[in-house]
Amino acid sequence: MSGENIQGRIISILDTLPKSEQKIGNTILQDPSKVIDMTAAELANHAGTSPATVIRFCKKIDVPSFTQLKVRLSAEIEVPVYEGYSDITANESVDEIKSKLLGNAYQSMQETVALLNEERVETIVDLLLAAPIIYVFGIGASYLVAENIAQKWNRIGKTVVCVQDSHVLVTILVSAPKEALFFCISHSGETKEVLRLVDVAQKHQLKTIGLSQFGNNTLTNKVAYSLQTVRSNEAVLRSAATTSLHDQFIVVDVLFYAYASRNFDRTLEMIQESKAEVRTYEQ
Repeated sequence: MSGENIQGRIISILDTLPKSEQKIGNTILQDPSKVIDMTAAELANHAGTSPATVIRFCKKIDVPSFTQLKVRLSAEIEVPVYEGYSDITANESVDEIKSKLLGNAYQSMQETVALLNEERVETIVDLLLAAPIIYVFGIGASYLVAENIAQKWNRIGKTVVCVQDSHVLVTILVSAPKEALFFCISHSGETKEVLRLVDVAQKHQLKTIGLSQFGNNTLTNKVAYSLQTVRSNEAVLRSAATTSLHDQFIVVDVLFYAYASRNFDRTLEMIQESKAEVRTYEQ
């Protein structure tokens, strides 16, 4: 069983933390095997902070207690979880570019999958199964993820509405049926249009799901159910934007296949029927 990528979580948000919490993070990363034998007070003393800072740090990386942090950390210290991301530089060969992009994609997806909480995924699958209709929304690259969600679930018989115009979506959400879902995507978790639509959806009693990067962002705190990808370091050529899409797509894939597995016979039937209908249409 994995340790849920504790070291990867720390690395991904370390530079966003207050200095006192950065000290805790750096201490853990420097010698994780030593930290699992410490008490919270001992770690605080070693890092030059307070036990209260240790508790705040645990909450920042979405771990309920220092005891749980040690348990999860001990499950992963045998295996390195972070190798570093590589950005594209001037005059690189195509072979070097391929190698870097593949490495970045593999690393970020591996860390994102480790970050996914299985119980939360199961809960969201329950919501998707029960929803009479799902509304999805994202802006820019996140709109591609919203379209991907719509394409996948519509194909297996679940009605999903993907609207690019936020003003149009507001009017739709107002008259949404009971138990409908609003699934929104914002890599930063701070996209204003997305946050405003969450407010509209909640005002009209829709259940809300948000997909964003790991960390304490507004979307995660606002929605009823949150999914997060690993936090990629932004680079000059924005290779992180490419990486974030890979991460978001794999989260959607995990949800989709968990949903399909739970509803296997019906899913298989719908896929076969849609394929047959497309062949008939093309003839």
